[in-house]
Amino acid sequence: MASPTARRKLGIALKQLREQAGLNIEQAAKAVGISDSHLSRLERGRVGVRQLTLRALLQTFKATENATEELLQIAADTTKRGDRSWWQPYATAISEKYATLIGFESEATSVKAFAPMAVPGLLQTEAYARALLQNGPARLGPDEIETRVEARRFRQAILDQPQPPAAWFILDEAVLWRRVGGDAVMREQLLHLADVAQRPRVDLQVIPYSAGAHAGTLGPLVMLGFDEGDDVVYCETYAGDLYPESVAWYGDVFGRLAQDAASKSRSLDMIQSAAEETAR
Repeated sequence: MASPTARRKLGIALKQLREQAGLNIEQAAKAVGISDSHLSRLERGRVGVRQLTLRALLQTFKATENATEELLQIAADTTKRGDRSWWQPYATAISEKYATLIGFESEATSVKAFAPMAVPGLLQTEAYARALLQNGPARLGPDEIETRVEARRFRQAILDQPQPPAAWFILDEAVLWRRVGGDAVMREQLLHLADVAQRPRVDLQVIPYSAGAHAGTLGPLVMLGFDEGDDVVYCETYAGDLYPESVAWYGDVFGRLAQDAASKSRSLDMIQSAAEETAR
């Protein structure tokens, strides 16, 4: 599986060289004979690049010999398979786009996620994740489910590292009341949410039913931020996993969701109340 982090690093470097050369995407793409959309996806780390195309871009941007050598090496890294990324053992059980999300998450300095129906993957307990996969849209066998649950558990390690990314989760209130896996599983999950909500680098808010219709009616979304900019948006849909390019639009959506959400303290009360109901 190609390295998503290497692709992203290459894309950022190419964008910087293009801008330093005073070229827009249309001009640069035309100069090397590729489409505007392909160059845009390349700069955003969504696709790899052939050596001939990369050399043509570097010549167009008048890159130095050292920069050319470095970027050619990074490009070679983007095609490596079997690297030491922790998710490689799970490559046959998860899609390449999902693996790309994991790679991006591992380098992100901030994570924002909205969930309208189920607890976000980064916050799921093993029992909750297992119940969700057992009844999800994909028909999975027991071994496939366990592999995905284990992969999800390892993915969550980014929140437990010494310097975790700043995380902001917004949940629709429906997430708290949907009994995934039954009362016992749901209670454990809700108590876990309450615990995570009190961590110093985590913001967790709930949009109450009383808010009515809101900007998240199209479904879940994840926004990943990086120190060097060029944020990434990930959307999981029935049509497949998507990485939209209109990052600013999704940022506006998330901001509007935050306005509709209850305060952190009120949200924590809502989570704890829902947990108490599972014990009755």
